[in-house]
Amino acid sequence: MSELEPPESLPYLNFGRRHHLVQYISDRDEENTYMKCLLLRVEHYKCSQNVKHEFLVLYFTHWNSSSDTAVICADRSVEAAAAESSGLLTPSSSENVAQDLVTVIGGAMATDITQYLRFKFKSFKRISSLSFSSDHPSALQISILLDLVNKQDTNYHIFGAQCYWFCDVVCRSLERLFQGVEELHGPDTRGHLGLIPVVRTSEGDVSDVNQLQIQRAATRAQIREEGGAWAQLKINEQQRQIAERDRQLEEIRAEQQRQNAERDRENAERDHQIMEIHAEQQRQTAERDRQIEEIREQERAEQQRQFEEMRAEIERMRAQFAASKDIQ
Repeated sequence: MSELEPPESLPYLNFGRRHHLVQYISDRDEENTYMKCLLLRVEHYKCSQNVKHEFLVLYFTHWNSSSDTAVICADRSVEAAAAESSGLLTPSSSENVAQDLVTVIGGAMATDITQYLRFKFKSFKRISSLSFSSDHPSALQISILLDLVNKQDTNYHIFGAQCYWFCDVVCRSLERLFQGVEELHGPDTRGHLGLIPVVRTSEGDVSDVNQLQIQRAATRAQIREEGGAWAQLKINEQQRQIAERDRQLEEIRAEQQRQNAERDRENAERDHQIMEIHAEQQRQTAERDRQIEEIREQERAEQQRQFEEMRAEIERMRAQFAASKDIQ
């Protein structure tokens, strides 16, 4: 294997409003904050729809505060241009260029992470977690490892170097290099499309990545030597990722506003229906009261009529009695 070269750019880490973005270049290792940000755990996810895409979510500690964390998402897909030009992806083609993405989610707020993942991947479930008891890899080591995995195979193969392969090589390499401890959260469906096993990483893939451990010190020297150019690459990458994240957040906000407007419309329509029902109930109540009052009025009139008839009958009987008494 050729000598390990540093990656062309590194992802930045965003710990929210309390801290600035991580600064990974320094003349001295003790000031290199990208080496001080440590990986807490890696979570392996699998999408529920279509091709059951797999991706990783990585949690990093802040270099100066262990209670603050930053989160990135890493996965492999195929460039859209290659998929569109060929119509269908062939099992092995050099034209299917892999697209390995590392996306900054932000601070480790559960709502932010879930909101972003649902926006990008729709529905998914967590398959496993990989944690570290003592030897935590740094953000710098993770960036080099991801770059090395990309260089293992830069093309996307349906039955080989696709998202299943990418996630498996990264996790197994971390497990071997840094004594990671794996925990399953349900049935192990990694590398499977339904019940069909699609790919399984070879030991050669993992062994190649393990050479990172031997070349770690030399890699740090290379990074310091090319610090100026890398710093500019980092700034450009930061700006691109910030713009992309702002765009995604704007789309999320627009969708939330649309949902809120739809909910307000439904609430207004429901309130209107309730008011109509209430008005109809009042109308029916008034009509019932009117009918009851009319019946009562008729009853009172009938009682008055009967009373007048009885009084007239009594007067008549008195007159007859008086007349018979006069005759006698």
